[in-house]
Amino acid sequence: MNNSLDTTIKKLSLSYTGIGSLPFKNDNAPYEAMDYVFECCADFPYWAQLPHYKKEEDMTLQFSENLAGIIYDEQEFKYYLDDTADIFFEGLENLFIDYETITSAHSLIENEEILDKYKIAKPYSNTIDIFIDRLKNKNYIKIPSFTKGSITGPFTFSTSICDKNGKSAYYNETLREAIIKTLSLKALWQIKEFKKACPQAMPVIFMDEPSISQVGSCAFVTVKKDDVTFMLKTISDDIKKFGALSGIHCCGKTDWDIAIESGVNIINFDAYFYSQSVGTYAEKLENYIKNGGVLSFGIVPTLDKDALESLDVSKIYNKFKEALDCFVSKNIDKTLILDHCFITPSCGCGSLNIEMAKKALMLSKELSEALKKENGVKL
Repeated sequence: MNNSLDTTIKKLSLSYTGIGSLPFKNDNAPYEAMDYVFECCADFPYWAQLPHYKKEEDMTLQFSENLAGIIYDEQEFKYYLDDTADIFFEGLENLFIDYETITSAHSLIENEEILDKYKIAKPYSNTIDIFIDRLKNKNYIKIPSFTKGSITGPFTFSTSICDKNGKSAYYNETLREAIIKTLSLKALWQIKEFKKACPQAMPVIFMDEPSISQVGSCAFVTVKKDDVTFMLKTISDDIKKFGALSGIHCCGKTDWDIAIESGVNIINFDAYFYSQSVGTYAEKLENYIKNGGVLSFGIVPTLDKDALESLDVSKIYNKFKEALDCFVSKNIDKTLILDHCFITPSCGCGSLNIEMAKKALMLSKELSEALKKENGVKL
């Protein structure tokens, strides 16, 4: 691990941020959401998805703009990929040229005009412009150490969208490659914008991958683990090449070899329910951490409203200790983990009401502060 990355990882230690969606949905929802994010996650803010505010913020549709072959049926809110139309082949050729131009350059600014074709804008995200403006105009409590963006992961995306015959895009190699390249460019566009707006902060891009929890199941019996790993690694390598950290978020039980072998900097998992499952990969995780990898403990449950409602910071502290002990019992050094971990909710908060969503973020903050105080980390 190089010295620069080591310094960055130390700043991440026992910090906290949010995951994905928030439930704000009134006319002023984008501003209210960003007000709360910058208030609660001052050192590690993120732009939030608002699926109840605009239908275009659906986690697949949100990253589909300018994807070659995308067809929308606005009446029925259906979308699919048509890989037979002339416009698809033209779009595919342009995508491949754009991708090669961007990823072979020394910096993202060199071909900014090309990369801006893959921006994320209204109505697909109604918070990202506000997020960038606030970073740019220094409209925050403190200069952030990190700025968090996200894309839907390539496996989840490609298994959530179909071709015109109703077949999953994942099983079409051409569509799959187009999806990987498009998502990568959307990740790189975020890195460019975050660095321009707040150059002091390290960009972190998460790939949200709920569907990798189904790899190996009867639903995806023909899916090859190595193919999924390759998809993730391709995007992760692009993210890291241009000076950002890459992460994978999966809130279910999965084959964690996929995440480890993809080479991402950060693995975010549901530590409230699945620490025992993740702990079975202890030997590989220890090597992953020793090589600079970071575990992001999704310790505040957002998919179980009853569990969240009953929690306070002392209870979530005990739950974190329980998760930590699971790894220590597998002979992973406790200090090593604490130096290479941070806190998040277990998943997005879009399914909660606003009060409970705020509670999930506040519990993450309070736990982070308690752990930093206990372990002598500067607040």
